[in-house]
Amino acid sequence: MSGNKSSACWCGNSDLREFDADYGACDRCGTLVLRDMPSGDVTDVKGDEAGLYGRDYWFTHQEQEVGFPNITRRSRTDLPERCVHWMRTVLRYRTPPGKTLELGAAHGGFVAMMRWAGFDATGLELSPWICDYARKTFGVPMLQGPVERQPVAAESLDVVLMMDVIEHLPDPVGTLRHCVSLLKPDGVLVIQTPEYPQGQTLEQLKATGSKFVQHLRPREHLYLLGRRAATELMSQVGCPHVCFEPAMFAEYDQFFVASRSPLPPALEKVPDTAREALERTPTGRFIGALLDLADGRDFFAKECAARLDVIHVLDAEVKRLQSP
Repeated sequence: MSGNKSSACWCGNSDLREFDADYGACDRCGTLVLRDMPSGDVTDVKGDEAGLYGRDYWFTHQEQEVGFPNITRRSRTDLPERCVHWMRTVLRYRTPPGKTLELGAAHGGFVAMMRWAGFDATGLELSPWICDYARKTFGVPMLQGPVERQPVAAESLDVVLMMDVIEHLPDPVGTLRHCVSLLKPDGVLVIQTPEYPQGQTLEQLKATGSKFVQHLRPREHLYLLGRRAATELMSQVGCPHVCFEPAMFAEYDQFFVASRSPLPPALEKVPDTAREALERTPTGRFIGALLDLADGRDFFAKECAARLDVIHVLDAEVKRLQSP
């Protein structure tokens, strides 16, 4: 990486392999590391919303630079899709009530769903504007600013959630260690982050049409982890027990639960105890209905795929029998 300002990986390795003009690859742990790290404090969003993660990030940047829907549209579309997916996973590891904090809560929709399910849920964002948007849109409690500066008591939380957050952290080890300190001894981290296919070159990724390459965004993504890197990072911050769950966008994301304590065996569905907890309140029953709809969609999709496989087999057999 001669001729460029280089950065050391979060694991301490500074001998990074060439990946592209913006990123170096750490072969020790399997992380892509931004060569030229931001010099200022990207987490400091003032009232004028002029920082990297200010108001413009949720509109112009998302729509024109990344190609994603803006925050107003996502406050509707996220609820029946990714929020339900995350909820299913949370309920497999924790039954309400419980105290939770979501870093990078955006519009606050998932915080609201967690509260409807019976959790004492709070969100956190860097931007004063987006915090106010979440409060007005979903009526949820929001903290503003870096998690290290918040008045959250040690060992007071059951779950800390970070969806598409750790790739943005200037100091992932420090921030995650702080988050772990906020968890009860049996508390869990629930994390979604892009998954770098470890060891692959940029040319290999492009040749296979990998959608991961869309996450090579040097303006905001500082560390992009492979699975081994994610596991080692969790161990370094004090959560050696890691369980990878199906990611909603598995073609470029990884999704996992981590804890200081051993995790229960992975479950394929929400346990009966969590279902019973949802049935105790009107809003909980609403969440249960959303989960039922999602389960039905999954079942229908699997049935269609299975039937299509049968059709392909039968079609091949007909063609074989008809051939001279």
